[in-house]
Amino acid sequence: MEPDRQLEIQLGHMCNNRCVFCVSGQRTEHGDALPADVAPAIDALRAGRAKGIQKVTLLGGEPTLQPGFFEVVRAAVAMGFGEIVIFTNGVKLARASFVDELLATGGAFTFRLSFQGATRAAHERTTGKLGSFQRLVDALANLRARGQRVTVNMCVVRSNFESIDQFPALLRPHGVSQLHLDLMRPLDAGVRTDDELRAAMPRNSELVSHLDAMIAGFPDRFDVNVGNLPYCVAPHLAPWIHHDGEPTLTVAADGARELSAPWDKYLVKRRDKVKVEACRECVFDRECSGVFDTYRRFHGLAELRPISADRLLSVDRQRRLFVKHLEPCLARVEGLAPAGLRESSRAVDALARVVTLGYDDGAGGRLSIALRPDGAGVAATDRFVLDLLDTTLEERATVAALRALFARLAEGTRVLHPVGDDAVALAASAQSALDPRVARALGRLRVASPIGDLALLDVVALDGGRRVEARMSVGDLGVAIELSTSGAKIGLRYALDRAIVAPSPELVRDVSRAIAALRGEA
Repeated sequence: MEPDRQLEIQLGHMCNNRCVFCVSGQRTEHGDALPADVAPAIDALRAGRAKGIQKVTLLGGEPTLQPGFFEVVRAAVAMGFGEIVIFTNGVKLARASFVDELLATGGAFTFRLSFQGATRAAHERTTGKLGSFQRLVDALANLRARGQRVTVNMCVVRSNFESIDQFPALLRPHGVSQLHLDLMRPLDAGVRTDDELRAAMPRNSELVSHLDAMIAGFPDRFDVNVGNLPYCVAPHLAPWIHHDGEPTLTVAADGARELSAPWDKYLVKRRDKVKVEACRECVFDRECSGVFDTYRRFHGLAELRPISADRLLSVDRQRRLFVKHLEPCLARVEGLAPAGLRESSRAVDALARVVTLGYDDGAGGRLSIALRPDGAGVAATDRFVLDLLDTTLEERATVAALRALFARLAEGTRVLHPVGDDAVALAASAQSALDPRVARALGRLRVASPIGDLALLDVVALDGGRRVEARMSVGDLGVAIELSTSGAKIGLRYALDRAIVAPSPELVRDVSRAIAALRGEA
């Protein structure tokens, strides 16, 4: 399907930097980067709006150097683009008057600044332009003073990668909202010799310690991402790695005065990438597009070591990649319709480590759940916790649906505590017949489960919810703990499913701990 979310227009190759990874500076140096005609760019804007596209990125070369830059910007504003991204090296934004003139057009802008190193030395070594770093810093200050949204981009090459751990200190004081690092694509570098390309492309494995330090310097929710790094080189960094992006139509400079026909940006960017046969066995195979073929020629493919599900567990003991661990579980509920429901929504937040599933019955009834790596929830396994977020179904129908979903999700995992009749009562947003005091007590028991060798098997409501029984077991011995309300008090008693001569000290200890948890004494 043709991309319909955003459009990017390369206004031409004119650029005042000479970056080692980019064709534009090279073409400018050779004298064949000419001013671009405005009419083709405006035609591309008009065609994009006709498709319903709301976001446009203007880039180069350096787009602000184009004589028709403001004419194109004003056309984009007049056509009603909701976001106009200016991808720039900051040469003109360092002047406050230029920023003010741009903002006076009335556009809703995002400024994407091209920092090619987090230090002056690294940036200017990469751009080949003295003074270019300070202009970017001045641009940051001008944009921050005017409340503009700023993101930062860097192409990772040998001349700058060792500086990236300095990005948090550079960017955080200026309110930058995103940092995107991308590995060098040789086909975008212009006409280069193998020696030039080899000198520019570090081994992927050399980047890992610097990426670790950089990410550790940002707040947990800061939007930092690394493009085209193979997941298997640094699987612990998977939450920050991506191959591809938003569906994007690109219109680029084609010849002296023309623009190309639109093309699918990320489909084209995959055309010179390779993988090994064993990549099919990797849990990241679907997301990963491999390495550039030029990289393979220089450095080989030995770094590509597929990540099996078992290896993922060993390299990610903290389950930062919770969503990836959860994929087999989610596959088992694909198309599942518990209690006549159908899946109506699925949202995945890899950084927050939560998956949200929504269901409806087609007649106004709905149920939504969340899967998280930890917490109490209404049920849990050694892989995930299930939370009930919302339900408009009758209580028994809700419990039946949750039991069916959990049974499928939990296959192949170790159940810590299952869905019980207290599920609706445990959800803050839902109404239940169970006394909330009993629900809170059972919630404490769930948090503590399993308790030694004592496993929670089920929670059953009796007498219309006036009594609740937590059914537990140790080995082949069943234990029933009953809770009931009487005025302001909760009655509690337990019984074994068969008589035994002398309970073991371990059984006495575990039952005592379960009762203490129910009472809030643990």
